[in-house]
Amino acid sequence: MYNAALFLHLIGVVVLVGAVTTTLLTTLRVQTARSVAELRTLTAVTKRIEPFIAPGMVLIIVTGLYMVSQHGYRGSILWSAGWVDTALFITVLLSVIGRTVEARDAKRLHAAIDKASDKWPQADLRKLQLTASPIYTVFFGTSQVIALLYLMTNRPGLVASIAACVIVGIVSAIVATIRIRSVRRSVH
Repeated sequence: MYNAALFLHLIGVVVLVGAVTTTLLTTLRVQTARSVAELRTLTAVTKRIEPFIAPGMVLIIVTGLYMVSQHGYRGSILWSAGWVDTALFITVLLSVIGRTVEARDAKRLHAAIDKASDKWPQADLRKLQLTASPIYTVFFGTSQVIALLYLMTNRPGLVASIAACVIVGIVSAIVATIRIRSVRRSVH
């Protein structure tokens, strides 16, 4: 049963990594889109990805909790392991951010695109394209998925686990800031 849980856990990870990667690339492209038609195409991609994220997260959490309850393979994983606590916290945090911040930003963009004519440029759409929140959010989510992969493969203690998540979070904020400034400079 443990091997089946591990397999399903890895399937959840693959689904999540695929969804996060697609969301990252699409979000970056939305910033530089030059037509309403292009924005419609890009947001259609994200709408098709969204239904896979929650099941992937649930699969990761449920199978992860099961594997920890079984103490991992040959008793090598304990509830007290720092990486387990950190990974669980980050996974729940990403779920909350996805359901709140990302969903809010996507809803605003989808509503503006639905109302838009094919005329370009449109001030309200340009403003939404250049909003910083989606970029920070998608870079943060991507960085934390990378941190989760690090935690699962290296199993560090609590302090090192938290440090890894904080470090990649800081790097993601720096990269997002550079990206936002670059895109805004190229538009103006």
